[in-house]
Amino acid sequence: MILLVGSPAGTPIRPVNVTAPLSPVPSPSPSPSPSPSPTSGGCDGCVQPTDTLCWESHPRCFVFVVRVPARANRVTAHFRTVGMTARPGIDYVGVDSGTLVIEPNQSSAEIAIELIPNPAARDDRTFGVELFGVSGAEVIRPMATVTIRRSRG
Repeated sequence: MILLVGSPAGTPIRPVNVTAPLSPVPSPSPSPSPSPSPTSGGCDGCVQPTDTLCWESHPRCFVFVVRVPARANRVTAHFRTVGMTARPGIDYVGVDSGTLVIEPNQSSAEIAIELIPNPAARDDRTFGVELFGVSGAEVIRPMATVTIRRSRG
């Protein structure tokens, strides 16, 4: 259950999507930090998909792919879903190959994945959305984790 800060105990909220912050998130350090690189989170104009929480009662889940900051070039990326505890065809509609475009001067685009209600599921289920074949930008992290949360009531 997700609770709002300052809300009475037990007051749930029901977001359609909740996205996690960009990763990796550098932690403060008293020593000098290394030079930025695509793997250290300092890549200027790089892309990555964001981890997402979706409720199974909604027909679609949106995974955002962000580029920070926006650039004047076009980015094209192919994507696919990767089964984890969620199963394609049972919990969501799997994608073998899709294409995403981030247009010039835009900082994000979204990937829509169809969810399939699964009344037999009791726990959260997860699957990945993986970027591959990216042109026009470096990739910070190629895969996002999507959590399907069972809708209550």
